[in-house]
Amino acid sequence: MPKRTIALTALLALALVACSDPGADTVGATGAPTGSQGSAAAGGALGSCLAFSVDALAEREWAFDGTVAEIAPPQTPEDPYQVVFDVATWYRGGPGSQFTVETYDVSGTSLTGALALEEGQRVLASGDEAYLWGCGFSITYSDEGANLFAETFGA
Repeated sequence: MPKRTIALTALLALALVACSDPGADTVGATGAPTGSQGSAAAGGALGSCLAFSVDALAEREWAFDGTVAEIAPPQTPEDPYQVVFDVATWYRGGPGSQFTVETYDVSGTSLTGALALEEGQRVLASGDEAYLWGCGFSITYSDEGANLFAETFGA
């Protein structure tokens, strides 16, 4: 079985596990989390994620290999966390050695699926606008994941 197929299968399995969580927020067209009441932050009902696929990953506005430098908690429950990454490699987007993203969850219990963000963690991240996509679209760094990101984004 080719390495890309193995990596894709592993990432797809991760995405399916993350997206099968009944506490997972729905990700809207812009990458922002949404629920039946508009947003997870607004207490919206929790839904499911956009299913991971390489084609959907390739549509993300930005993608990089980076390390979590800082996590700033929200000022109000309706606000997202601000996560600052030190970027090692841009696959799409950039330039810059740091990039700040927004997410409504850093614990791995909802938007980010199995990805629990913490300072010092190396992540293959992707998203749109300022929002970090979860559900397999952003994952803990692995060589297989890095190869998949490089192939997907032509890096």
